[in-house]
Amino acid sequence: MKILITHRINNEHLAAIQQAVPTAQVIVTRDEAEIATHMPTANVIWGSNYLPTLLPQCPNLAFIQVSSAGVDRLLQPELLAHPVQLINARGIHGTTIAEHVFLLMLALARQLPAMLQAQARREWINVDPLVLANKTLGIIGYGSIGQAIGQRAKAFDMHVIAARRNPVPDKWADEVWGNDKLHKLLPLCDYIVLATPLTPATKHLIGKLELALCKPSAVLINIARGPVIDEQALIDALQNGVISAAGLDVFDKEPLAIDSPLWDMPRVIITPHMAGHMPDYDDNVIAIFLENLRRYQTKQPLINVVDKKAGY
Repeated sequence: MKILITHRINNEHLAAIQQAVPTAQVIVTRDEAEIATHMPTANVIWGSNYLPTLLPQCPNLAFIQVSSAGVDRLLQPELLAHPVQLINARGIHGTTIAEHVFLLMLALARQLPAMLQAQARREWINVDPLVLANKTLGIIGYGSIGQAIGQRAKAFDMHVIAARRNPVPDKWADEVWGNDKLHKLLPLCDYIVLATPLTPATKHLIGKLELALCKPSAVLINIARGPVIDEQALIDALQNGVISAAGLDVFDKEPLAIDSPLWDMPRVIITPHMAGHMPDYDDNVIAIFLENLRRYQTKQPLINVVDKKAGY
């Protein structure tokens, strides 16, 4: 077996791979020329830094594992045409992203931006904080991340309505609806969290029409992908009071342009696409990789396989 690693890796993780597959040839490189040399004879690739145009020359490639949950930028024609299985890191982000969502929701509810601005001016101000209890939270995209958000929302005594492609009851949601009921869901929500994958069906899922359906007091949180929202429509909605506030971790183009009006909006919190970051990120990713190496050797079904046609 040949394993090509283009992801960052430390000595401890490399040793774990070598112990799991002692007879494997393990190549660690991020050099494009070396990747091109080894890809055609690789059985496994770990890392998104590979050359899609070479996939037709890779007859023995069984799976590619990446370290992210979202795979939208990887779904190029060569990958879709190849039988290789694509493995993502879904399931490891739930806790850290859910905590980030509540950072944003609580900060906006408790008027933290205004207090931080006053602190910088050394000014003692009065604010009118809100509470999350008894508010309605809409979670658009109810996979493992959405469920982790729902779990925490119930601890805050929120009413949770979730939307997903295949609606099934879940203990962390009061109601689970199909995606086709989005326009019915939005007017009911005090807080709306976008946790859906980016696919052709979800690009600009939230646009001018959808924003107009929201309560004027609604708060929109996006920890999915930037293009899930029509960014200009969001800017217009915030400037015109169509919705109240937003917590944004992802954007159409990243880094966010320095001249974006979003930077200066008093009721917008911007974070630099880091909701999924955590200290032991690579430990969690390597655990998935090692399990799939074990399964590959014993001819068992792999875990975290992406439906390349669905996009997640």
